[in-house]
Amino acid sequence: MRLNRDYFPAIGLGVTQIMGYGTLMYAYAVLLPHMAKDLDLSLSQIFGVLSVGLLFGGLVSPVSGYLTDCFGGRWVMVGGSFFAGLALVAMSQVNTWQQLLFTILVTEGAGMFVLYNVAFASVARLNLSVSSQRSISIITLFGGVASTIFWPLTLALFNSHGWQLTWIILGAAYLIVCLPIHALVLNGPERDDAAAGKTLTPNWPELQGEARKRGMLWMVLSFIFSGYLMGAVMTLWVTNVQDLGHTAAMAALAGAVIGPFKTVGRFFEMLMNQNMHPLKTYLLALSLQFGGLVLLLSFGFSILGILIAAAVYGMGDGIKTIVSGTLPLALFGHKDFGTRLGWIGSISMAVNATAPFVFAWFTQMYGGWWSFAIMALCVAVAFLTFLKIPDPTKD
Repeated sequence: MRLNRDYFPAIGLGVTQIMGYGTLMYAYAVLLPHMAKDLDLSLSQIFGVLSVGLLFGGLVSPVSGYLTDCFGGRWVMVGGSFFAGLALVAMSQVNTWQQLLFTILVTEGAGMFVLYNVAFASVARLNLSVSSQRSISIITLFGGVASTIFWPLTLALFNSHGWQLTWIILGAAYLIVCLPIHALVLNGPERDDAAAGKTLTPNWPELQGEARKRGMLWMVLSFIFSGYLMGAVMTLWVTNVQDLGHTAAMAALAGAVIGPFKTVGRFFEMLMNQNMHPLKTYLLALSLQFGGLVLLLSFGFSILGILIAAAVYGMGDGIKTIVSGTLPLALFGHKDFGTRLGWIGSISMAVNATAPFVFAWFTQMYGGWWSFAIMALCVAVAFLTFLKIPDPTKD
């Protein structure tokens, strides 16, 4: 059976998301602690520099979305690839915290031109027989394995070559792989406004009038609460799970379960998304996220309990990433889609940058169980705000 060529853009962008998140996000967790020693910085100081970089990326996000809406994604992502690759190589040359700050600002700024939001907006502009919802699902399906691949790969490179040469290898690999893919897979005809309806199932009307404003408000609030714990889970998972009575090795193993099950959740969503409105998909994501945390709070003191909880939470978190692209498209349509995703991403990143500090305080003051309990509360609030989003499919 011959593969439909209209799947190639999503597959190509999926490969670049593995490289993008692997080098521009996950590599920091492995390399920054070792860089801190050589730069005479504390762990909190060097991750504070990274937080500033992430905040800067959030500020840049609306710009990348606007440029994608105006000019299409091809040259936006090609340019982003070029500067991201060079910035990764430049990370190998930093000798002071000022140089590190400048380089991370460039790296994270460039990242906003090549990661999920721009990839979603870019593929939505192409005149394809494949729906935008299906393309977005495929892109995130690939991206889900970034941590699974790049955490051990980056560690192996560091152990063999040190952090300087590792950054050079990562930057060169990013340029070699991603720049030509962005140039090739986005080199197709773009649909005009009259064809915008092809991006969605025709029975999915957009929100109109006052409901449109209310929908945007409650959707963004729900996205903020459901995404707020992501940074905390990445940074505090091992600490919190150890506080439940597990060893560091067991906590790391349970954390490693989350990544693959993100992909499992995304694959499941891709199989059923042709007939499911993104509002229902989001409900499923929130249910799995909340269910995973409840299982953790109830049975996380046992090995089997923590592993099952990590798997269930991972599936929900994976599906939620898809919804961050498909739900705004379904509720508000194609027009200004890139700019809209940029502003949503900017607001979310600005708020979510505080999450590791907030949850670390809860862990320090009350313990890991209560830190996880506050995470569950965040998902519960996300569910309540989700219920306020108007459903355009209902009269």
